[in-house]
Amino acid sequence: MRRLAVASAVLSLGAVLVGPAEATAGQDARYCQGRNAYEVTTCGARPRLPDAPVSDQLRWVRRQLAGDAATLSEREVRAHFSRPMLAGFQTSATELVAAMKATLHRFGPLHFLGFSYPPRSLQAMPIFTTRDGSRRLEVPISVTGRTGRINSLAVTLASPVIVPRGRYSGWYDVGGRRLFLRCTGHGSPTVVFENGLTTDWYRLQNRLARTTRTCSYDPARQAGPSSRSDGASAPRTGLDRVRDLHRLLGVAGVPGPYVLAGHSNGGLFSLDYASRHPGQVAGMVLIDGVHPRYHRRTFDALKHLIPPEQWTAAYQQLCALRPLQEDWEQMDICRSERRAQAQLAKRPLPAMPLAVLSHGIPEGAPGPERDIRERVWSRLQRELAALVPGAEHVIARRSPHDIPRTQPGLVQTEVLKVVSAVRQGRSTAQPAG
Repeated sequence: MRRLAVASAVLSLGAVLVGPAEATAGQDARYCQGRNAYEVTTCGARPRLPDAPVSDQLRWVRRQLAGDAATLSEREVRAHFSRPMLAGFQTSATELVAAMKATLHRFGPLHFLGFSYPPRSLQAMPIFTTRDGSRRLEVPISVTGRTGRINSLAVTLASPVIVPRGRYSGWYDVGGRRLFLRCTGHGSPTVVFENGLTTDWYRLQNRLARTTRTCSYDPARQAGPSSRSDGASAPRTGLDRVRDLHRLLGVAGVPGPYVLAGHSNGGLFSLDYASRHPGQVAGMVLIDGVHPRYHRRTFDALKHLIPPEQWTAAYQQLCALRPLQEDWEQMDICRSERRAQAQLAKRPLPAMPLAVLSHGIPEGAPGPERDIRERVWSRLQRELAALVPGAEHVIARRSPHDIPRTQPGLVQTEVLKVVSAVRQGRSTAQPAG
C-alpha cells in the first residue's frame, strides 16, 4: 500500500538498516495535544530537535523548507546527501534541487511543528505546517550511521498522528527490537491487518472497531523512516513477518481468535501464519493476496516470450530483491512463496470462513504481457478461494491492486461477513443454503 506523495515534490530514496534495533532518541518524547504532534522532552512553546545524529541534517532540511530552498544549489545537495542516494534510483542532485524548490513553490515556507512519533537516532518523521496552518506535511528522513548524510527524504501529506491508547496499543519488545501495535474496539474475534502501516489502515480500522476488536501494526523495515517500528536485518522473508506478528500478539496479550486480513504480500503471510498457528486463526480475508506460486506460475506463462537460453537469468531477475528505493523491507518474495507453499502442503488450512477479494482494474501498460499476468493472477485468485469449502470470492470492479484505498467499504463488508461467520460458529464465509 502506497501513501499519497506530494505531486512532483517527492524525494524518496531507501536506506539500509541491517544492524540491531536503532535507539530511540526522544526517550522523553511526549504527545502534545495542542499541536497534535510528539515533542522532545516537554510541550514547550517551540518544538525541539533530539540530541541525535538525525538532527544535524534535520536542521538543514528545516531551513530549506522554511525558505532557503529558493537558492539551493546542487553543490549543497551533494554535501548533505549520501553518495548511494545521489547515484540511486531515478535520483540526482539536479532532481533533488528541483523537488525541494517545487515543494517550496507549492506550499510556501513551512513551519516545524513536532514529530509523528518519538524520533530515533538515525530516523525521524517531523511534521511541518504551512504558515496559515491549513496544510500539514510530514517529512520522513533517515541518515547513515557512518557518514551522517541523508539517505532517505520524502515530503508527503501528513497521515494521522497515532497515539497509543488502550490495553493493546504501543511499542512492544519482540526480542531486542520494538514493533508498534495499534488496537481499537472490543469484542471477539480480533481482526488483525497484515501489510502496510497502522496509518494505512487507520480509517478502515476505526470503522470496524465499532463492531469488534481490530489491530494493525508497523512491520519492521516497511516504509523505512515512516514506520514507527524498529528496523531489522535484511533481506526479509515471509517467515520473518509471521514470527514477528506471532511474537507481537503474544507479548501484547491480544486476545484471540484472530481474523487475518492480509493485503498483497500480506495475503501470502496470512496463509503461512494460519497454517503454522491454526489454533489461533478463526477466519481470513485475502485482499488481492499473493498466491504461494505467483512468481513461478507467472514466469512459466511468460517464458515463451523469452529465448530459452535466457530463462534462468530471467527467473533470477524476476525473483531478485527490488532496489531499496522501491522496497525498504528487502522482501525475498520468491523464497517466501516457496516456504509458504511447503508449509501449506505440510499443513493445509483447516475449514474456516474465508473471503477472497480480487482487483477488477488491470495495472500496467496494456499489451500481451499484462494480459498474461492478469490471466495468471485471476486463476490464482480462484485457487485461493478454493483452499477451503464455502469461501466467498468477490471482484472489486472499481479497484486496481490497492483495494483498501479505492474500495474500503467493500473490504469492510467482507471483513464483517467473516467476523459474523466466526461468531455464529460457521466454518464457511457463505451461509448454508
